[in-house]
Amino acid sequence: MRYLPPDLNLGLLWPEIWLALLILTVFMAEVFLKKEHRISIGQITSWGVAFLVIPWWLSADKIGTACSGLLAVDRAAWYFKGIFLGTAFMVSLMNREFLRKIEKGYGEFSLLLLTALLGMFFMAGAKDLLMFFVSLEVLTFSLYVMTAYLRTDKESVEAGLKYLILGALASSLFLYGTSLVYGTVGSTSFAKIHAFVATGGEVSKLFLLGILLILSALGFKVAAVPFHVWVPDVYQGAPTPVTALLSVGSKAAAFAVFLRLFHSALLPIQSEWALAVAVIAALTVTYGNLSAIPQGNIKRLFGYSSIAQAGYLMMGVAAASAPGATGVAYYLLAYMFMNLGAFLVLVVFANFSKSYDLEDYQGLAQRSPILAATLFVCLISLAGVPPSAGFFGKFLIFIALIKSGMIWLAFIGSVNVVISLYYYLSIVRRMYWGTAKDASPIRLEMPLQIALYACIAGVVAMGVFQAPFVSAAQSAVSGWF
Repeated sequence: MRYLPPDLNLGLLWPEIWLALLILTVFMAEVFLKKEHRISIGQITSWGVAFLVIPWWLSADKIGTACSGLLAVDRAAWYFKGIFLGTAFMVSLMNREFLRKIEKGYGEFSLLLLTALLGMFFMAGAKDLLMFFVSLEVLTFSLYVMTAYLRTDKESVEAGLKYLILGALASSLFLYGTSLVYGTVGSTSFAKIHAFVATGGEVSKLFLLGILLILSALGFKVAAVPFHVWVPDVYQGAPTPVTALLSVGSKAAAFAVFLRLFHSALLPIQSEWALAVAVIAALTVTYGNLSAIPQGNIKRLFGYSSIAQAGYLMMGVAAASAPGATGVAYYLLAYMFMNLGAFLVLVVFANFSKSYDLEDYQGLAQRSPILAATLFVCLISLAGVPPSAGFFGKFLIFIALIKSGMIWLAFIGSVNVVISLYYYLSIVRRMYWGTAKDASPIRLEMPLQIALYACIAGVVAMGVFQAPFVSAAQSAVSGWF
């Protein structure tokens, strides 16, 4: 039999190729730089990720498939890669603050971040269940190590161990589900699965069980109820830049696959899964918001907030329509600005106060107006107060739900917006009306100030000038409907 080489089509993968070169550069820097100069690896990583915007932008019009049809190169993949790049750049800035607190391992930490970014890039275009699984493992193995990176910190090691064990369980569920789908369809390709379910015949229970197991694994990745149990402890114990990466990058990558699988391959049988996703979304958003109220540790509070935000995003998936997918894509971009902005404030403040206690945020506005202003803007956006980006993202999702006939779910989402105002605004009250125990001013370097202003600008711009962002989200998902 004649050997046929795989059709890699590397000409469509310039962002991934440049990212691989950046990984190699950081690796060489770790090997050859003297120990006292290795702290600069954090800056190399930030500048390298910023440079990746050029090949990403130039690949906007590239359409096709790569890696023998396992990877899609389309507007959706391009859109989500942009979110991942923005997330990685912000996390790399947080890393520079974090690396100053550790004595060694600067290069390894940056390499893990870039490897996680590579996994997210491949997840954005995955159009085969096995390709998705390999990409997911590239991402999550990096996250396992990064979560337990503070080896002398008991909470960090405990968080890494919990994430590893429960992550392995989720992976096994996914593989079991994939095997059932393969046994029914004869393929793991999204296109073949779509062709199988689009015939109009009755779908076997074995196939539906496989989809249910895959849905459970995705639910773990996005922290949906009842697969959320790892979130509070992992978010609290992991280094804060890793928590930010988990809450935005990992979640956005999982939703990219969620949309491509359920709104493309499985759309013809939406009646079989939409109600289940809707019920999970309702439970997730309600549980996350109610559990966030009594928290005294701000990282733990943001852990439950992240669960609630996943619930809003799943509502868009449950709508099973183009407006719903547009709402999810728009909200993920907004979520990048508002959640990373909030985590950047947490990182900077923790460097000065050595604390994540909510009470220590008393009087933050007197100590650093820019930190308080950034956190204020991000919090009101997470809550959904107009005219922020978070408000318009929720508005798009609720309108999509009403058009799909899920008025009850839109009502539950609206009630939860009111509930979330309580704990988000309680932080604002502490910052602006509380009295600081330590009144010393917090001075910030210029790159951090620019990053904070960028987050504020992103949240405000997406809330006030929505049209170009909605258009970009519509263009990203248009190929699926």
